[in-house]
Amino acid sequence: MENNQTPVQDEGLKSAAPGTNGDGKKTPTPEEYRKSLELRKLEIDVAKGEMDLENLYSRADQAFADGAFVYNFFESVSEKSVSACINTLAKWSRLAPKANITLILNTPGGLVKEGLALFDYLTILKMAGHYLTVVALGRAASMGSILLQAGDRRLIGPNAFVLLHEISAGTSGKQSEMEDSIEFTARLQEKLLKILADKSNLTVRQIKARWKKTDYWLDAEETVAAGLADRILGTDPTDADYVRFAYPQKKKDQSSESEDGQE
Repeated sequence: MENNQTPVQDEGLKSAAPGTNGDGKKTPTPEEYRKSLELRKLEIDVAKGEMDLENLYSRADQAFADGAFVYNFFESVSEKSVSACINTLAKWSRLAPKANITLILNTPGGLVKEGLALFDYLTILKMAGHYLTVVALGRAASMGSILLQAGDRRLIGPNAFVLLHEISAGTSGKQSEMEDSIEFTARLQEKLLKILADKSNLTVRQIKARWKKTDYWLDAEETVAAGLADRILGTDPTDADYVRFAYPQKKKDQSSESEDGQE
């Protein structure tokens, strides 16, 4: 007897066409698979970078709201310390344009040209709309006394000291070379004298007379009297905020209102 029923083929047993999977889709080659993984990894990295950037801006916004842009410069003035300070301040300036910034100094001084580079950069920040407070704690010695003058507001701790003295430098070589070096040192010193005289009650002649062949130390009271600082830290109720924050915080009950060298 013949069986007229047509045999039903099991769909699961169908053989796939060459180069395809069971769904009829093309099977990727190893090279295509590798490129697919690389693309997926790139997408993940981009998404992660966007999240990191978003978090960075969020932290900057919070810092701006709190006024917490305070840089502690507790070391000598050197290429490394100045570079680190400028890089940080530049980052803050980009993230929070016109934010108020506080620079706290406790430095023995250091290199003149590097110090002047930082002084000029602080001036640029002020020109860009940042309000700069500079606070001297411990000592603002030598080049530190120059950096103190960069502030829109200059505060000094009650037990801090400021040191003014002539540039300290050495030279060697032929007589003409040494003469050039001495002349350049004198030009640098004139720049420092001008900064101090412009920002204080002292004239260039008075400063030269007081620091000639000696170290001219001033305590907090003498510093303010000479016009090298605006006031002593702690004489105003909001002064603590200038150390902790870049500007005074609103009260809860208020309405919404090293030795100097050339190398």
